[in-house]
Amino acid sequence: MLGHHKYNKPVMLSEHGIYSREREEEIIRAQWVIPAFKKQWINFFYMLSDAIYKRACRITSLFDNARQTQLELGAPADITKVVSNGIRYERFCDIPLKEENGIVDIGAVIRLAPIKDVKTLIYAFNELTLRNPNVRLHILGGTDDQEYAGECYALAESFGLKNCLFVGQVNVIEYMAKLDFTVLTSISEGQPLSVLESFAARRPAVTTEVGCCRELLEGSGDDEFGIAGYCVPPMHREGLADAMEKMCASRSRRIRMGEIGQKRVDKYFRQEFMMKNYMDIYKEIEDKYNIT
Repeated sequence: MLGHHKYNKPVMLSEHGIYSREREEEIIRAQWVIPAFKKQWINFFYMLSDAIYKRACRITSLFDNARQTQLELGAPADITKVVSNGIRYERFCDIPLKEENGIVDIGAVIRLAPIKDVKTLIYAFNELTLRNPNVRLHILGGTDDQEYAGECYALAESFGLKNCLFVGQVNVIEYMAKLDFTVLTSISEGQPLSVLESFAARRPAVTTEVGCCRELLEGSGDDEFGIAGYCVPPMHREGLADAMEKMCASRSRRIRMGEIGQKRVDKYFRQEFMMKNYMDIYKEIEDKYNIT
């Protein structure tokens, strides 16, 4: 906004998730924020959001419900547009399925941060191991919050979860060959790349119902491919354990769901589609404002 004001240049907003809502959720949950300051801080983020909504020449979102939220928060309808995420499909589509070895390997490509709700994942996985001991959880991702990460390590240790592996940042493409399906437990998301990449590799997913996760799993509009995973409410330990147990129960079901997910990504979520959509918007702005 400062660049727009100082240089009188058009500004475009590409919003992944809803910025003001995500900041509000973080502040409400934050233990270190003095309660008396929370309302003012939340209002400050809504003010920032309102400022750019009113001055942007084009606003994009990742999915239809996010666009509707932007409109509710004051974004002008005529400058809003949905541009879905896209991934490099060819990097994942030929990853072989894991050979059956008596263990079901579950991957969680998530940062160790409160918004990813890793603790609920650990609680649910502990419940799953009581029902099915032949499971293994791989948590792939870096640490955003060292204190929270320590609490996650301690929680897994308190349950004696030897089959819960914190592997840190790894090459997801290479690691995917070790996994049977993936899980995402976030309390807030937009259109998660980790789910798209899992689908491209023919791995179905269990997710919380945030962002457009249900649309990714079940399709929308004229998408008739079918169901590519299970969706549960955020922070619902038992529901998450139930969904993972159901996914663990049948290899043939996992393969069928994984193939559905791969077809969905191939048709709607390839990187080249996303790039074309953004390039068209940039060209539109160039032409409208005579930018050379």
